[in-house]
Amino acid sequence: METQLQSCYFTKKGPALITLFGYSTRSVPGLEINGLGKYGRAIKEKIVFVTRTRGLQVPIKRFVLNVEITDEVGDLESSSVKWLEYPLLLHYWFLAGLLPISKLDNCLAVGSLTPSGVVEEPLTDSIIDLCETYDLHLISSSRDVESPQGVIDGKELFGAVADLSFK
Repeated sequence: METQLQSCYFTKKGPALITLFGYSTRSVPGLEINGLGKYGRAIKEKIVFVTRTRGLQVPIKRFVLNVEITDEVGDLESSSVKWLEYPLLLHYWFLAGLLPISKLDNCLAVGSLTPSGVVEEPLTDSIIDLCETYDLHLISSSRDVESPQGVIDGKELFGAVADLSFK
């Protein structure tokens, strides 16, 4: 199985659209995150921890998540990389078959994740503008947000699987 998901990397000029893409195979089991350098391992361990503490049964497969960061965003900074944690968790759980959604290819998600399962979403007008420009559905838990292509409720999406808190 393979899929992609859009997210944002925050630069000094504002949010830049980036693509997360990944796949699962019947190979040596595990989770691999590429494209984030030194930040990838910490995010991987956080995702594994959140998954295990909720007792979720992930298939014994190899999951590879890739982050396509272009040169124009510059050097990676932890303050911007943290907003990719929630989309990477969403991507991983989708590939594992845990989420009740048929595809992510036309969706955008952005947010940070704590080890206790608290998701923080930095939703701004510029993110809504990206959704409109690129014809994307926003995945968000905020009831106050409207997007031209529609909003997929993150609480409902994850509610069927695990208890996550949104702020």
